Amino acid sequence: MRLKNKLQALRSLCKVRLLGQRVPLAVRWQLTNRCVARCKYCAVWQTPEQEMSIDQITAILDEMAAMGTQTISFSGGEPMLREDIGLILEETAGRGISTEMNSTGAGIPENIARLKHLDFLKISLDGPQEVHDEVRGKGSFRYAMAAAEAAGANKLKFIFSTTLTRFNIKEVDFLLGTAKKFNTLVAFQPLKSLYRGVKDVGALAPRKEDYAAAIQKLIDRKKKGDPHLRNSLIGLRHISRWPDYPRLECWAGQIFCILNTNGALMPCDRIAYNSQLPNCLDSGFRKAFLSLPEPCCGGCGFCGVLELNFLMSFRLGTLESIYNIIK
Repeated sequence: MRLKNKLQALRSLCKVRLLGQRVPLAVRWQLTNRCVARCKYCAVWQTPEQEMSIDQITAILDEMAAMGTQTISFSGGEPMLREDIGLILEETAGRGISTEMNSTGAGIPENIARLKHLDFLKISLDGPQEVHDEVRGKGSFRYAMAAAEAAGANKLKFIFSTTLTRFNIKEVDFLLGTAKKFNTLVAFQPLKSLYRGVKDVGALAPRKEDYAAAIQKLIDRKKKGDPHLRNSLIGLRHISRWPDYPRLECWAGQIFCILNTNGALMPCDRIAYNSQLPNCLDSGFRKAFLSLPEPCCGGCGFCGVLELNFLMSFRLGTLESIYNIIK
């Protein structure tokens, strides 16, 4: 997120906290379910949905900008599979909204010119080549590294994002070393119990003792000032309790939300909903956002969401982590 958007977001957060308003400061927008990867913990590519047209996208962007959205993180599937991704980023940036993108890395080197309006790239990385390809499919490591090389060569800010599973739980040193090699950061996140069409993610979970050892190693590295670790110290301590997280006040649906490929809007995509979700294509973004249901879950380990929730609770230890990605 651009510095000016961060500052505006902090001002808006105070208004939300003090006045009880809803402001969609951060939105994750799933542009497509198409994907080149075949991740063991995600089956979104098996559930194709309709994709919005550029006219539908720009209409929603207008409403988001009017409501105070400061950053949109485009995701999927693989956003680079949308031939109009460059235009989508241009339209977003033109409305003063900071642009981010989650990617496998596929298609980035040969299409880097399409990303001239992208502020921040998050590349999925699950370990060394043999591990990464085992989790995501043969050839995945190669195009993740190629994307990192291309981003660095073109001065595009990027970090790595890692989901901790039984396959990579002992690869913390490699992942931090790779972040150091590229002079960037890596964010670690626990495996989610509900995610994108995979029913048995428990089979991918690390042993609790291995997980505890890995998080303790990250905590120790953070205390020693490792500059390549994205997670905040309070965030690491929180996820050390996986899968039974301490409860915290969640602001999903009040300051952030998830927009699906078919227009469905949800506070968070890590829980199930019993009622029908509002749809932006039916009612517009503003009405859909203001009618979002209140989420109810047993706790969260997602890095970005945790930082926003901690910030809303005035736990300012998370500011260091936020500063790391805007300096």
